[in-house]
Amino acid sequence: MTGGQILAVAFDLDGTLVDLERFHHDSLLRAAREVGIELTWEQARRSVPNFIGGPDAVVAAGIAALSPAGAAPAEILAAKQRYFTTAIGAVSQIVPRDGVGEILDQLGRQGLPVAVGTVTEREIAVGILDRAGLLPMFGEDRVVTLEDVPRPKPAPDIYLETARRLDVEPVAQLVFEDSLTGMAAARSAGSPFVAMPTVRAPDYLASVGAAGASAVFRDWRDPGLLSLLAHLLATPGRVYYG
Repeated sequence: MTGGQILAVAFDLDGTLVDLERFHHDSLLRAAREVGIELTWEQARRSVPNFIGGPDAVVAAGIAALSPAGAAPAEILAAKQRYFTTAIGAVSQIVPRDGVGEILDQLGRQGLPVAVGTVTEREIAVGILDRAGLLPMFGEDRVVTLEDVPRPKPAPDIYLETARRLDVEPVAQLVFEDSLTGMAAARSAGSPFVAMPTVRAPDYLASVGAAGASAVFRDWRDPGLLSLLAHLLATPGRVYYG
């Protein structure tokens, strides 16, 4: 690779390709209530580690730590998974974030291979991609999940593995992420990353802007995104806000 050329692209799943974050968050808050922990979304965002971005086991442990009675993280995790499975099962259709399909089509026309890197369990992740109509664009062998690596995000393992499956060095892999946890994983792997946050809270967006992203966009349909894909590393250190 020369000149910072991007040879492949990896995408986070929940929040990035599809926006199911509200189902994750609602399920976690319901699980917390089962063990007597009452939290609003805003309270959880500010007080529970990795509430945005997961992995679920870390979030469940963070919720359990707030319980004066010593709630078991495993109980919270199991309840969350039960609520989440029921919630997405009741949804008639899972759709990608607006503009995702066009970006994937453009990458395909440019001949760039793509992968998914997620802390979601494999069966659920593949099912979500299939229901969203995105699985054929990746293929199951390029979906890296929680079960495929020793450590979840924010460790670099998931994005090191997507780079391996894409047959590129991590530095030649562009990552799209919506969460600070995922951005930390990409950064640790040595991959440049673009932030696509769904959370609009000013303090969260400020943290995203400080996370080292090559670009920050709030919408896949932003007209500057395709231009950025072509010239991402032409001006090192510049951060774009869409």
